[in-house]
Amino acid sequence: MARLDVRVKTGLRAKAVYATERETREDAVTIRELSLAGAVIEPLGGRPRDFFTLRAQLPPFGEVELLGDVVRMDGGHAAAVRLFYSDRQTSSTLWRYIHSHLQPGTECPYCGQERPADALHCRHCGYYLEFNDQSYLDEHLRETLGARIQNRVKSLPAQQCHRIIGAVEAELLKSRKAPAGWEFVGTCPAMRDVFSMITKVATTDLSVLILGESGTGKELTAKAIHERSARKQAPFVPFNCAAIPEGLLEAELFGYQRGSFTGAAETKKGKFELADGGTIFLDEIGDLSPPLQAKLLRFLEDRIVERIGAKKGKRVDVRIIAATNCDIHRRMEEESFREDLFFRLNAFCIKLPPLRERGEDKVVLARFFLNRICQDGRFPVRGLSEQAVEAIRRYEWPGNVREMINKMRRAAVMAAGDLIQPADLELETSAPVPATTNLRRQVSKSKKDLVLAALRDNDYVIARTARALGISRPSLYSIMKKFNIEH
Repeated sequence: MARLDVRVKTGLRAKAVYATERETREDAVTIRELSLAGAVIEPLGGRPRDFFTLRAQLPPFGEVELLGDVVRMDGGHAAAVRLFYSDRQTSSTLWRYIHSHLQPGTECPYCGQERPADALHCRHCGYYLEFNDQSYLDEHLRETLGARIQNRVKSLPAQQCHRIIGAVEAELLKSRKAPAGWEFVGTCPAMRDVFSMITKVATTDLSVLILGESGTGKELTAKAIHERSARKQAPFVPFNCAAIPEGLLEAELFGYQRGSFTGAAETKKGKFELADGGTIFLDEIGDLSPPLQAKLLRFLEDRIVERIGAKKGKRVDVRIIAATNCDIHRRMEEESFREDLFFRLNAFCIKLPPLRERGEDKVVLARFFLNRICQDGRFPVRGLSEQAVEAIRRYEWPGNVREMINKMRRAAVMAAGDLIQPADLELETSAPVPATTNLRRQVSKSKKDLVLAALRDNDYVIARTARALGISRPSLYSIMKKFNIEH
């Protein structure tokens, strides 16, 4: 039987981080064999209780961090490991290292059968053999996709298989036509990153935490994730945690039985039950009271809804997307928001940039909204004057996109001619942005300069730079992405 991937012999030093039944270990190991989807490592001091992380430098291509699990333990302490796909960049780094260690030969590295010198595909196993092709990795992953999925889904229940099929179908549809409601507009690097994250996380079932100032489009982001997911045919249920009096929040979220309290004239489903099979969007999650935080945390752990007054709970299948415009880290420092709940909600984080940091997108958005408003309301306005465009560029937009939509609506009503003028927008009399915004910019600039200097001092080696700064590698990557720092 042919292998799925080319395997090479190595002597790479690496670290395996994992938990056993008694402790968390970090073993220095040697990678004896390596492929895109597997490895043989030794010595592994104990059998990991679950998945583990393998960290290795692949000179001269850089460092990789791979998630794996042990398939079997061979004699001694050697372990055969299955590696899970992480992302395109990691796979590309892995493949470049493997390719650099390939030994020329007359046998197919997949099935071991004779390989004609000029053959592009093995005549026995059919796999692509043009390893020097720049697009080899994409071609190989495409032709082995079915086999990779088959190897992984054998132990999955039928419900999850349906979701996987739905995710594949969603990707096919997405490549041809964007779904209805996809109304994000913008070309700045920060928004391109947001679009990319939405696309990637939509096909998973991870909980998502959306951070951003008021008016930046948190609910629109949540809807975009839902509409691109395998749950798109099921309900999307938005719920604003700050809009309901605290005494009614539990009843609204979890529901109640008839007669469970004064006024409960009939049994009512809560928002979690209404979203069963779909997605619930919890806006302003930072305003939840401590008792409700505890109940939400318990729900996230067992996915069982307990209505007020009910004798037993009901299991529901719902994806959680939460959002807040508050400084959630400060809330945790003040002990008004639970850290364990934050980590449960923050399986994947999307930070929406404020409009003032989106450069020329301000003008692009203004024209987009004005055009839509004029079409819907039949206003005789055909565009923005040059003076209005300049005023839009200069204005800080403290209310972000929501404020811009309102300003465009007002301008369409107030315009005396066919072009919007600055006076129609009423930007000159708007309240100035607090001075703290300028301080924030200065702090951000200093932070960027510090990171750049540390990268230069450490030859752009991420692990060394992170240690020098006293932060983790993921934190460093996050900072580099925020400031568009290439390495």
